[in-house]
Amino acid sequence: MVLAVAGALVLSGCSKQAGKPVEDVGGGQNVTRFQLTSVKGTRNGDRLDVAALYGDGAAQIAVQLHFRVTPPTTLELGSWKGLGKEGAVHERSSTFLGGQSGPPSIGGSFDLLGADGQALFRVRIPVQALDRVY
Repeated sequence: MVLAVAGALVLSGCSKQAGKPVEDVGGGQNVTRFQLTSVKGTRNGDRLDVAALYGDGAAQIAVQLHFRVTPPTTLELGSWKGLGKEGAVHERSSTFLGGQSGPPSIGGSFDLLGADGQALFRVRIPVQALDRVY
């Protein structure tokens, strides 16, 4: 019985849907069709620079993220531009996997801020190995 319950919990956890790649939290734009189209990055010592691109075929949002990856990994600086707006980036969460024997991996959730510091959009990057060259 205990194994059946544990198995059901594991399966339900595996089927959980990840959040939308881009969510409007105050920007007044329809971003329901936006997808993460590209994530590239380069690690240099304790720094990781990442460029993420989201779009729907007609419009796009470009996000630049600069992390310090000494534990714990933290976003030091981020900026974004798209949909006629631009601003800073606030880290909600991030996951970094070293990449000593391969490319580094990064993932997380980030708020894209407007000029007034309020969140306009929330973007997500599922944990994934980064394509080189940024």
